[in-house]
Amino acid sequence: MPWVNPAEPTSPLCFQTAVAPQISRKTSTKKYRTTFLVSNRASLSFSWLLMMPHPVIAIDGTAASGKSTFSRKLAQRLGYVYVNTGAMYRGVTWYLQEKQTPLKDIDAVTREIANAGVESWLENGELAFRIAGLDPLPHVREARINEAVSLVAQVPAVRSVLVAEQQGLAAHAPLVMEGRDIGTAVFPQTPYKFYIDANAEVRAQRRQLQGETDVIQKRDVLDQQRAVSPLTCAADAFRLDSSYASVDELLVIALGHLRARGLTIPA
Repeated sequence: MPWVNPAEPTSPLCFQTAVAPQISRKTSTKKYRTTFLVSNRASLSFSWLLMMPHPVIAIDGTAASGKSTFSRKLAQRLGYVYVNTGAMYRGVTWYLQEKQTPLKDIDAVTREIANAGVESWLENGELAFRIAGLDPLPHVREARINEAVSLVAQVPAVRSVLVAEQQGLAAHAPLVMEGRDIGTAVFPQTPYKFYIDANAEVRAQRRQLQGETDVIQKRDVLDQQRAVSPLTCAADAFRLDSSYASVDELLVIALGHLRARGLTIPA
């Protein structure tokens, strides 16, 4: 059964809730559809995040390691909301390319992001994301974005804005959040962390099957060497090797680990 937002703090891993940031509700004309917008995300305090109102499962890992497929299926199994943070960085990259912003010019990227404005929220159990009022998500798998997203992800202002957005989403639902710094920078306090990897040959084959041409090892090196929130395995993350294991096999292992960590798993 999908997760239903509980008000009482006795729900599984629903910790005592601190005062949340101001939230404005925007309800569309479609029946039963409600959208939440979090304002002043940058002011979210770490002390508030330490008292996360809903559990967050952090999934980090290398490119083409299978973390998206795994994360999506884990979210379905638990009834949580799946959030792909990579899509947010890709969305920003698409916008900057559309604006013809020089991606290696950190000052230019910083100004453009500050002027554009970014919003994210959960809508019908999925991530909704806008930059300058535009929806970039339909464009995030374009080849030109594969080649440029690691450059954009290195810009401190971009990471600051998007990390605050990602943290704000936890106010509204339990999440399975996938990315490259979720367990180390976005939600370092969550007790539920996984790091997924596979050998380079297998990952390259997967990318080819997806019809994409990015050089995954180059992307990994760029992400591992960036100054702000580099790709790394959190010290308390549970490692999964997806080289020759199926998604279902990984799910069995992951669910067993989550139970051992105290998370209630729905039947």
